[in-house]
This record gives sequence, structure tokens and C-alpha cells, in this order.
Amino acid sequence: MTRTLNPRERLDWLTLARTENVGPVTFEQLVDRFGSAAEALAALPELARRGGRAAGVRLPSAAEIDRELADGEALGATLIASCEPDFPQPLAALAWRSAE
Repeated sequence: MTRTLNPRERLDWLTLARTENVGPVTFEQLVDRFGSAAEALAALPELARRGGRAAGVRLPSAAEIDRELADGEALGATLIASCEPDFPQPLAALAWRSAE
């Protein structure tokens, strides 16, 4: 499904993508299962607990995410999520699912 993320969703996507032990395959599975990056982030503590992780999962702080976005913008970059219409088709065609 192609759609444009709103600013909050963009932050959630980047946060989930930068979360400890969340690679591209896990990211896609979490978003598919929970319907959004925000819902996946909310579910992670319970998933970690059920998986036997007493310490939970380390999520990047809001400051880390804001800094990453600001650093990218300073270089002229824009975060484009894979679900968005402007995402480059050659990148979408890569077999990254096998990388995790």
C-alpha cells in the first residue's frame, strides 16, 4: 500500500528502524502485524518480556531521532519511507528481506 507518512509517523518509523535488534525484516513484520510503527513500538516491551529479555529493548531517544533527522536535513536529505510514493523504485526492488 502506497501512502505518505505524517510527521509523527515518520518519527515512529525512524525510531522503530533504529531500535535495538530491529532489522529490515523484523521492521516489516512488526508493522504488518501491528498495523503501524507506533503500535509496534508500544508492543515491543511486552514482546521483549515474553521473549525472555528482562532488560527490555533499547529504543533510541527522541533527542537521538531528532538529531538524526536534523543532521540529514542539514545535508539536504529527506527521509522517505518505503511505503511512500517517492520511494525510489530501484531500492524497492532490492532483495533486502534476506539481509537480516
